[in-house]
Amino acid sequence: MTLDTDGQQDAEASPKDVLFYVLNSTEPEKRERFLSKLLNKIQSEKRQADVRFENEQEAQRYDLTLWDFQPHSFIVHSVQGELPAPIQLYGEQIERPCKDVLVNLHPAFPQSFEIYQRTIEILDQTDYLVQMGRERWKAYKAQGIEPKIHKIGFD
Repeated sequence: MTLDTDGQQDAEASPKDVLFYVLNSTEPEKRERFLSKLLNKIQSEKRQADVRFENEQEAQRYDLTLWDFQPHSFIVHSVQGELPAPIQLYGEQIERPCKDVLVNLHPAFPQSFEIYQRTIEILDQTDYLVQMGRERWKAYKAQGIEPKIHKIGFD
């Protein structure tokens, strides 16, 4: 951590937090359920998050899923920044980054991850997602980041 001339922490120079959640499943529904729980936790911590999907259609489809997550507890969100909300669902391009939490569901490495305080990758055991996750892991390491891994549902 470095301090700027006013003695304040320089956010750009502070180490970035990158987390990989690896689920013991190949079912897309379980990955989405995990994402919904994660977004609920982010909201309860009063943080902001941008969720990066592979394309805008996936973001729109997940938007419908999120409405049904917990009927008694709404996760305040919007798609493509259409409305001001702490959780934004995006296709590949993030128009106005929140700079707090990035949840990357896109198989490609998020080039703008460094503007976020925390980046979260969610993988399951699908061959394609595992392979692309390994590539992103290597890309973070090449940037000098040591990602943390959390295995969910493994014995």
